[in-house]
Parts: sequence; C-alpha cells; structure tokens
Amino acid sequence: MMKKNQLHIQIIGSLLMLLQALMIVMSLVSLQGIPLWLQQLGHLHPVLLHLPISFIILLLPLSIIFKKGTEQERLLISYFLHYTALFATITALMGLLSAASNEYDPDLLTKHKWLSIATAVLSHALVYIHQISLHKRTAWISSVTATVMLMFVGSHFGGSLTHGEDYLSFGEKENKSKEFKPITDSTVVYNDVVQTILINKCIECHNEQKQKGGLDLTSFASFQKGGKTGNAFIIGDPEQSLFIQRALLTIDDRKHMPPKGKLQLTSEEIFLFKEWTRKKADTLLTFHQIDQADTLRSIIEKIVNTKSIEKTVNQYPFSKASDDKIQSLNSPFRRIMPVDIHSPALVVKFYLKEKFSIQLLEECSAIAKQVIEINLSSMPADDGIFKHLSKFENLEKLNLNGTLISGKELSALKSNKKLESIYLANTSVGKNDLEVIGKLPSVKSVYLWNSKVTDKEAVALNQKYNQIKWDIGYVPDEKELLKLTPPSTVNAEKMILDPGELVQLKHPLPGAQIRYTIDGSAPDSMNGLLYSKPFSISGLTQINAIAVSNGWLSSNPSTFTYFLKGAKADSAVIINKPADRYRANGSIALIDFNKGTPTNLNLNWLGFRDETMKAAFHFSHPIQIKQAVLSIADNTGAYVFPPQKIIVKGGNSKSSLRVIGTVSPVQPIQQRNAGIIPVTVQLAPGIYPYVEIEAINVQRLPNWHPGKKEKAWVFVDEVFFY
Repeated sequence: MMKKNQLHIQIIGSLLMLLQALMIVMSLVSLQGIPLWLQQLGHLHPVLLHLPISFIILLLPLSIIFKKGTEQERLLISYFLHYTALFATITALMGLLSAASNEYDPDLLTKHKWLSIATAVLSHALVYIHQISLHKRTAWISSVTATVMLMFVGSHFGGSLTHGEDYLSFGEKENKSKEFKPITDSTVVYNDVVQTILINKCIECHNEQKQKGGLDLTSFASFQKGGKTGNAFIIGDPEQSLFIQRALLTIDDRKHMPPKGKLQLTSEEIFLFKEWTRKKADTLLTFHQIDQADTLRSIIEKIVNTKSIEKTVNQYPFSKASDDKIQSLNSPFRRIMPVDIHSPALVVKFYLKEKFSIQLLEECSAIAKQVIEINLSSMPADDGIFKHLSKFENLEKLNLNGTLISGKELSALKSNKKLESIYLANTSVGKNDLEVIGKLPSVKSVYLWNSKVTDKEAVALNQKYNQIKWDIGYVPDEKELLKLTPPSTVNAEKMILDPGELVQLKHPLPGAQIRYTIDGSAPDSMNGLLYSKPFSISGLTQINAIAVSNGWLSSNPSTFTYFLKGAKADSAVIINKPADRYRANGSIALIDFNKGTPTNLNLNWLGFRDETMKAAFHFSHPIQIKQAVLSIADNTGAYVFPPQKIIVKGGNSKSSLRVIGTVSPVQPIQQRNAGIIPVTVQLAPGIYPYVEIEAINVQRLPNWHPGKKEKAWVFVDEVFFY
C-alpha cells in the first residue's frame, strides 16, 4: 500500500513539473494568436479557482491539527499539498488562456498573472518544504502563511479585474450608478443622458479595467472606437451601428447586449441611442438645440422625467399578478410591464390614440392592486377617465400629458391615497383646478409644461403648497445673457479648395457678427478680422472664428482647417498595408481630395498600427515642390496620435531615392478633443517624379495615457504637395 501511495504521489509530482514548465513558457510568450477554442478553455478559470483558494486556506488549520508528525498524517498532508499545487497550476494555466482575449486592464492583469504563478510555484514548493521541516514547525507555518498571503493579494487583483478595483475592499463601496440630472436647456445629451445610461447598464463590463469584447465605454472616443468586432456605432447610420444591432437581438441570443440576467436597455433608451446616432452622435448637442417637435426631445423627457420609482419586492404589500393575466391584457395598443424583473408592481402604457377607448382602461381593473403607474400620454382621454382611476389603490404616478382633460374632475384623485406624481403638460388644466391637488397629502410633484398655468400662478402655487414641486419647465431669466452658438461654414464638408475658391462663414442669428483670425491667434469681440464677405486663402489655413452680438455672450470659437489643392500625383501606392478595418478606398484615398472627419475613422481614412504608414507617389509631369502636407487624425482617446516622425524621400525613380525632408510632430501631453492636424514637412526644393513618405507611429504610448506602453495608431486621409 505504501509503495502504491508513493507511486501515486510521484505521478502527480511529475505531472506538476510538466504543467508548471508549460505555465512558465506560456507566461513569457504572447498568446493573442491562439485558436478561439483554446481561449474558450480560459472560461474554466473562474470555475476552478475556488478549489486552490479553498485548499490553500485549509493548509493553516490542517497544519495545526496534524502536528504529531505520524507517518499517516504526513502522507495525508503530502496528498493534500500535491493536489493543492496541481489545482493552483491548472487554474493559472486557464487564467493565461483567458488573458489571451486582451479584455482586461494590462497593469492589473500583469500583477494578477505573476502573483498567481508565484502562488502555484510556492504551493508546489510547500511539498518539499514539508518533507524537510518535520522538526521545524515555525519554518513550516511561516511558509504556509506566506502562501496564503500571496494567494490573497493575487486574488485581490483578480477580483479587481473582473469586478472593479474596490471588489475586495472592506470599506463601504462606492455606488457606481448615476442619477439623471433634471432637464434644462443646457442639458448635454451625451454627457447627461447617453453616458448616464451607459454607466448604469453597460460600464460594469466595458470599462478601462474590464473590456469585454475589447470595448471600453468610459469615454466617447473609446466608445466610438468599438471593440474586437468593429466600431460600436456608425455616425449618422443607426441601422448599421453594431451597438444598436446587439441591443435589438432577442434576449436569448448569445450576442444580445446587455446579456441575459443583466439590467436591460428599455425600448426608449434604444430609441434614444438610434436618434442620437442619426444626429451624427454629436457630443455637444444640448436639449435646447433639439427642435420642439423632434421625437428625440420627447424621448429624453420620458427617460429622465418619467423614470419609474425603483422599489424592491419587499416594499410592496401585494403579490404578483399572474403571468397569464398580464399576457391576456397585453395588446398592440396597451402594454403591461413590471417595474423591475423582481417586483410585483406594474406599469400600464397605452399606444395609438386612434385605437384608445375607456374600455382599455377598465379592463385593467383585474390587476388594479399591482398597478403603480398609468401612462395615458397623448391619448384622447377626457374627464370620463377619473371615475375609473379610483380603482387603482396603489397608483403612484399618473401621466396625462397631452390628453383632453379639462381639470374639472381632478378632485376624483382624492381616492388615490398613494399618488405622488401627476403629469399634466399640454392640457387645459388651469390654476383653480389645481387647488384640490395641493391638498392631497401624498402628492410630491406636478408637471405643468405648456398648460394654462402661468409663471406667476406657478409661483403662487409653490408658495401656498410648498410641499409639492410645481414644475412648469424652463423659465428664461430676462436679465440672463445667453451664449451664441459658434459660427459655421456654408459647406462644412468642403475642406479642400481650388486656388481662388472662397471660404464662406455663416451664423443663424440675424445681425450677429463673425470675427476670425488666420494666424493661429484667438479672436474676441474686439480683435480679429470682421467677416463681411467670402474670402480666398493662399495655402494651408487654420481659421479661428467666433460670433458676437449686442445683448449676447460671445460664442465659443470654431476652428476650420482648409487645405489648398496643390501638385496632384498621378498615382499612389501603399507600401505598408493598413489595418483591415481602416483601408478606405485603398491608395487612391491619399490623393482623391476627399477629407475624413476625426470622429468617423471608418470613412476616407487609412489606419496603421502594426506597421508604419508608408506610401509612394508618382508624378508623370512633375513640377518643383517645396512642401508635403499630411492630413493626420488626432484622437487620443482612441489611441490615435500624430506620427513620431515623418520621413520624405524623393528622386527620379524608386532606385534613386534620397531623404529630402523630415519632421517630428509635437506629441500631446494629455487627453484632448478629436481633431485633424495638418503636418507640414519642409522639403529640399526640387522636381521629383517619385516621392516616398513614411509616417512612423508612436511605438509606446506615454504613461499618462490609459493604453500606456501600447502602440499608437496613425491615420492619414490625404497628402498634399506644394
């Protein structure tokens, strides 16, 4: 029996040595090119890791219990140590395969990887330490304690990778959710609405530390950059935007996002993403700039102002309505939805005003106890609905926006003892009708936009019934100075001009003046050229412009970079291939006089990362050139930097090239807004039938950048010769 046990231990020991040798090799080489099925094995890592953690934790009590050192005890501990080391090694191997997906923060991943490998190696070393420490219990206990501590530190970084940096902290954890801010004219759609939804429903799995699918949603640039499967969205084209396509898949689809079991996007939130994308995903778009009749405006109001009150199951004294009952009431014109997947509380929403009838509301009396919100917005409901609302004893929110009610029957709401919010926008309700609402003890807010209630009457209501928020929407201050919008160009897409072609600026406010500069300085209300008519440019020109007018604050500056057509190459050849995703129209993209935009790198841009940008240009009828200008994208959030160096060579042919100009562009020192940088290379004046340009991308991003030590991208959309 003893020989059999020894043989068993020797086999495990040999297997351990092989696996640990494999583990060390795998940790030192890149695994990014391994087959997908091997990466899938890495999914076993979170399943297996609980075994070695449990075994290592048990080592301390076992060492205290088995302290006599009998042959049987030592054999049992030996078995335990071998299997602990075996599971720790296999878990580390699975972790290395999982890390090949490149979805995690590189710094945290490096710490977790090497601490886990060290834990596996030290757990194996404990086998031999145990054999020589029969009479040295202090050394043995110290070794076990060190292994336990090493395991805990490694586990901390592992937990931080998958659950956030404070996962194993013992203090009170920060609540990462974000509340919607009240809507004002200055509400920025991206920052205040889109980003709030992403933080609450998506960023848990798509942040700087944890990037499932290679997607980071913490900034606009990283959001637009997308992940492994491509750009998250296509500006102006929601139907082709991957982010929206994934959200619209059925919840059981493996590619549906957010995945099943996570908090889902509502239909309104998906609609918001679609309309925002359709409006060119403008990060500066404000609520004030959206037309009153625009659907996007109403959907934002719905998401922000009618967000359901979140209550857990235990906060409601009633039980759930049966699924069959809810299903029987659902129709294309009436939708019954739970407030939350775990809550018995229900929301009733009506659709298509041509199909609305009081009977649709009456039928909901079968679930009256569970209904906490009724939304009749834009339905042709009149005062006749109030006698039916009394049946909904737990009603908390009532939306009557845009209905036909007169307000004369609002007193019927006295029977709704739990009613907190009433929406009466775009109705005929007046101040006198609201006196009865002011006396209802449960009501906390009443929304009266575009109703018959005047500003002064709203103030009077707030003074008389100050326990209620009487909201009539945005009320402009007559003394407030508003800021002008920045000036724009007549043709915003035309940034490349023919010699003599004119630049035209415009502003929508009649009487507003435009002041501009072309020397790089910043204009103000007194300084700068006064725009009076279109003007021409003599070469590469950056125009800074602001709008000014009496009674208004000056606008923020607009910057327009204009390129002048120069000597046109007859052909261009890409020597180093661009990335598959960013090939534009091939080499013709460099000389077709079609400019790209820095916020949509999929259109007109050639992108390089693994190789430098290198291209050749041929002139059948060359003329003297003194400059080469490269139009470069600048988008630090998407890892797009100016080149580290640009080298221009010229000659009569490919075999007779010599360096005729170089430049090292200034590099950014912090994150900055996306833009286009024209980089000018001064050349030795001459006639060159053949020109070769190489733009060397930054090989290691700076330490201030979240992708530090990774390669930067270089994007070029046009090359000019003067």
